[in-house]
Amino acid sequence: MVAEKDNETVVEETKEVEEENTVEENDNQEASLEDEMKALQEEVDKWKNDYYKVFADMENLKRRMQNEHANNLKFMMQGFIEQLLPVIDNFERSLAVQNPSEEISNFLKGYEMIYKQIMTLLENQGVKVIETEGKEFDPNYHQAVMTVKEDGVEPGMIVEELQKGYMLKDRVIRASLVKVSE
Repeated sequence: MVAEKDNETVVEETKEVEEENTVEENDNQEASLEDEMKALQEEVDKWKNDYYKVFADMENLKRRMQNEHANNLKFMMQGFIEQLLPVIDNFERSLAVQNPSEEISNFLKGYEMIYKQIMTLLENQGVKVIETEGKEFDPNYHQAVMTVKEDGVEPGMIVEELQKGYMLKDRVIRASLVKVSE
């Protein structure tokens, strides 16, 4: 009987040790699972962060491309207009003839009509003549070709326009060539 009691005690002690081992294994497994969950959460956070960065880059690229496209549309006529400006200058010179004969006067009326049509077309496309008369010299819009000393004129004022300047919407496509007072 003592042997049976000893066996029972040994069996009970063995069960207790096994239960303790099982609890320790469960604790180890839980700790391992928690560590794995933390690692996976960190990886998820990293992927989210990378996604947001790429998304922001794509939005910035999209916005930049839209701005470039809008500018291209806005100024697509600039090259053509720049090539047309010397033709307009020649029209203006031909219209400036002093004391024309009657025959030449009739031609000038036709030139004047064509000139007005061209200028109307350019205005419809957003082209404006840069104002110079009575204005102060502004290097953003005017190019000083020479300076002259004029009595009764403040320094830095435009005295004479030598060649008209033009703007396309808000961009200078040709600066005005001017004489400026000293």
